[in-house]
Amino acid sequence: MMNLRKKRLAIAVAGVVSLGAPTAQATDFGASATLQNTLTVTSVLDFDVGSVFATVTGAALTNGVGAIVISPEGTVTDPTDSVTINLISLSTPVPAQGSIGITSDFTLTLPDTTAADPDDFAANAGTTLATITGGTANATELVHSSANPSVPSLFLMHFTIGDVSGGASTENSTYDGDFSVVQSFGETTYVFNIGATLTTEPTASQETYQEGLYSGTFAVTASY
Repeated sequence: MMNLRKKRLAIAVAGVVSLGAPTAQATDFGASATLQNTLTVTSVLDFDVGSVFATVTGAALTNGVGAIVISPEGTVTDPTDSVTINLISLSTPVPAQGSIGITSDFTLTLPDTTAADPDDFAANAGTTLATITGGTANATELVHSSANPSVPSLFLMHFTIGDVSGGASTENSTYDGDFSVVQSFGETTYVFNIGATLTTEPTASQETYQEGLYSGTFAVTASY
């Protein structure tokens, strides 16, 4: 009797194992990737040139332009400009400021205004100044709030980058507006200031400035 019970028990266990055999079922999962090779620059502060004094443009391109240089730190200097056309800073400018989040080296690109030669701001070589109003110099036009085409504009060019935090920048020697940025060790955000040169409009006939707000926009691109 003892041997018979053992055989029956063995048969019962075998049946349980057979009913519990594993099964397989396939499920599909989606996959996607977003490629981005242009970084996002965040505008922290717009460029506030402040109050400036200007009355008229030159009566000819050879009269040159009035100009002031605004550093990324906000200091103002006078370059060698026209002796007959005045552009004077009356207040302390606030440079533009931007930031970018990244953990590696990258490049900042602003408008390339190489064609607008500062040596030609003085009353000696008006032909190259025509590139400013002709558009080939990529200068940023600041237009009077009236949008009256008879009112001359102001122009921003020769943009510069000042290091605030997160790394150090070096300007490309080939053309202006291009800066290589090396991130400091462990930094994840680079914050920078933007300076530029402001000039009056080069014209072939004298035009009169009006009081009021002059404004425009320029682009800053980050890439790696």
